Amino acid sequence: MPGSSRPGRRERLVVVGFGIAAYRFIERLTALGAHDRYDITVIGEEADPAYNRVRLSEWLDRPLPETQAAPRDLRPLALASPDWGKARGIRTLLSTTVVSIDREARTVETARGESIGYDRLVLATGSLPIVPRIEGVDSDGVFVYRTIEDLEALQERASRAKRAAVLGGGLLGIEAAEGLRRLGLAVVLLQRAPHLLNRQFGPDAGTYLETRVRAAGIQPMLGAASVRIEVRSHALAIELVGKDMPLTTDLVVVAAGVRPRDRLAREAGLIVAFRGGGIVVNDRLDTSDPRIQAIGECASAGRTVYGMAGPTQGMAHTLAEIMAGRSTRFGRQVPATRLRLVDLDIWAIGDTAALAERVTWSRDASYRQLKLRAGQIIAATTIGPWEELGVVQDLIRRRSPIWWWQLRRFRRTGMLFPRSEALPVAKWPSARVVCNCLGVTRGELDLALRAGCDSVKSIAGRTGASTVCGACRPLLAEFLGADPASAAEALLPARPKAQPALLAAAVAVAGLAAVIVAGPSIPPADSVADGGFLDALQRDGALKRFTGFSLLGATLGTLVLSLRKRWNRMRAGDFAVWRLMHGAVAALALLAFVLHTGLHLGTGLNLALSATFLATSVLGSLAAAGVGRRGARTMFWLHVFAVWPLPVLIAFHILKTWYF
Repeated sequence: MPGSSRPGRRERLVVVGFGIAAYRFIERLTALGAHDRYDITVIGEEADPAYNRVRLSEWLDRPLPETQAAPRDLRPLALASPDWGKARGIRTLLSTTVVSIDREARTVETARGESIGYDRLVLATGSLPIVPRIEGVDSDGVFVYRTIEDLEALQERASRAKRAAVLGGGLLGIEAAEGLRRLGLAVVLLQRAPHLLNRQFGPDAGTYLETRVRAAGIQPMLGAASVRIEVRSHALAIELVGKDMPLTTDLVVVAAGVRPRDRLAREAGLIVAFRGGGIVVNDRLDTSDPRIQAIGECASAGRTVYGMAGPTQGMAHTLAEIMAGRSTRFGRQVPATRLRLVDLDIWAIGDTAALAERVTWSRDASYRQLKLRAGQIIAATTIGPWEELGVVQDLIRRRSPIWWWQLRRFRRTGMLFPRSEALPVAKWPSARVVCNCLGVTRGELDLALRAGCDSVKSIAGRTGASTVCGACRPLLAEFLGADPASAAEALLPARPKAQPALLAAAVAVAGLAAVIVAGPSIPPADSVADGGFLDALQRDGALKRFTGFSLLGATLGTLVLSLRKRWNRMRAGDFAVWRLMHGAVAALALLAFVLHTGLHLGTGLNLALSATFLATSVLGSLAAAGVGRRGARTMFWLHVFAVWPLPVLIAFHILKTWYF
């Protein structure tokens, strides 16, 4: 029987599609050393090997080739080199379309009439652009935005155009509009919904984004439903519902979204999801035929079609490990999508279309939104940089509860956690996501480092991190100990600023310390009758003990307050408030020191205790005054170092006082 597997020969593995899913699958199979078990054939419909479709808009930034015969330079986007298949012993068929699958004969038929047998078949056919049923949508001058060929044709038309219209105000539509704007065209963005990114954002965020899109030089038209596209002379006229005059433009880009490319599977009798499409697969990526698997944007896993790079890589890696003989399953994924608008980052993470409670924050050039259900974050969207994105994605993945004080902080500051608690990447929890696109965690970076990856390029090659949108490249540099500022300074956590109240507390501490050190000691009175309150504090044993224990309590209080940052279980409240309290109590401790000592620093052990106490206070005030500035970290560690002798000196002082 054709396609049967005989002992002693390699299984025939055919992969239909040569995009990011197929590429990641075979790369992982190769990394596991299992590709030698299979006689692999990869069939790609495009003329080029796998490239990064997420960064496809960058193709518009290249100059037009001098001649159509000039070879393409795919290096900015390429995943696989031209000799990629040959180097791995893989048969690669480009510009080849598979038209049918014969499940009984276990063969696939190509448009050229070739029949290719398989023992295992992997469908990685990706997705197709959604083209609305509008009269004239197939006219000359109307383009989709999906492949390099699409963009080359679009770029050639744009070279002799001045105006462009984009149908669709979602992520793809805004990306297409931004690409056309960079080509120098006047762009109108037509959105049927009442606001942009209606699947990801609510009306308030959509309005906020509309302002930024207009500022970028793109004109949105909301509630604009197209009914007809008509060719008029050398222009295109778009008739809109409720508009008397059509919109005239030189070219039209249809960017209304994508749908799973599941026709092959449907016609072969495989089960396809009824709503939304997609080849139905189980947690082993098996279709309804156990010899056929599906991965990427064409697959429906757990009733979800993941149209994003991260879950696509997750499927590819899972299937490769299964075919290598490992026991693993494809589990729930947290998709993350990034859009770059001029210098503005827009992220959508999780189930952004879900109906759920919304919590928002906005300020200046930033907007952040969380979607909550049963006390857990299920989605997050942001306009502008947000250094907590990896943490938020991890919270969504683990379904961790969010506490009321965290939401209160988020509404006030846009942060779930105190900014001052930001850790360097190397100290992040191993499960925290570093690469949002592909879901690469800090633990995976550790494994790559142990495997000998010592550069951003080598880590990217092993884990895939930074290979999709590139936003996490500065984090990889930081993880390796390099300076990430040159890569993307805006993506790094902003340096904290000292609060005015904290500065006031620091000045008070420094001022009191200066008075204690430089000021004269309070002289004793000639007699008890002549002495005042300050003299009584030095002579009266009860008052002396009271000021001493007050000083001890205030000192211990400052030490306890410092645990807010050092002890992981102590996370209640805002760290900035705790830090301010730490400074205020330190000032009270200095005041108690004045009352207890009468500015007599003493000798021997007492002098050592006084000097240590004052050094701790002064260094702490300098560290607080310099928050966010160069040198503050050094002052902080000197402050911590000065604290260590205090408990021992205080204990000896108390024992000496009681003993004598």
